[in-house]
Amino acid sequence: MRLSPHRWAVLAVIGALVVGFGASAFACANLATLSLSTGSGRPGTTITFTGSSFAPARASNGYSPTPVVVHWQWEDGPVLAEVTPDRFGTISASFAVPEAQPGKYIIIATQKTARRVPGAPADQPPAYFAEAGTPARTSFEVLGPNAVPVIRTPPPETVDMSDAQGQLDSTVWIVLTAAFGAVAMSLFGGGLIAFIHQSKKSKEPARARWVPPGWYQ
Repeated sequence: MRLSPHRWAVLAVIGALVVGFGASAFACANLATLSLSTGSGRPGTTITFTGSSFAPARASNGYSPTPVVVHWQWEDGPVLAEVTPDRFGTISASFAVPEAQPGKYIIIATQKTARRVPGAPADQPPAYFAEAGTPARTSFEVLGPNAVPVIRTPPPETVDMSDAQGQLDSTVWIVLTAAFGAVAMSLFGGGLIAFIHQSKKSKEPARARWVPPGWYQ
């Protein structure tokens, strides 16, 4: 079936929209994560934590690199630790469990960057905006005096399947986005070629047809 230039243009627009949705889905998949060495413990216990997919350390507009701040229970709750991500966006540090009643609590890792508001006076302090994919959250249980904590230390040489699955998902999204992009570009190119060909064809002078004597068109 031969497609008209109009249909080619419609297909090109659909391809571009598909690429946009794929890129948005890929971006949404990169959420910051936070993991604890143990999910429970008594007040005063030292807990090691790691995190990934944070914004890499950088300094912009004269401000210090954006740190990751780990809070207890709320985004503006007591600060447990503060650490600057490496160039890969990963973090690693420790904190002491604060004094709290037995029960489950939330550990929240925030990362906010200082930026000047457009049009604001030069002497106005900068505003802080959360980095994409943050904050990261995880749960922690404060144990009573007789409870036994559960240690989450993995055995040596153990592959973290969640990280591997996350990397696989990211790779799949990249491949799909590239494929959708190639399809969209081919549709757009085909539509453009068809449109140019149709425009040139419409500008050509009409050729007179020879009609035998006594015949009528």
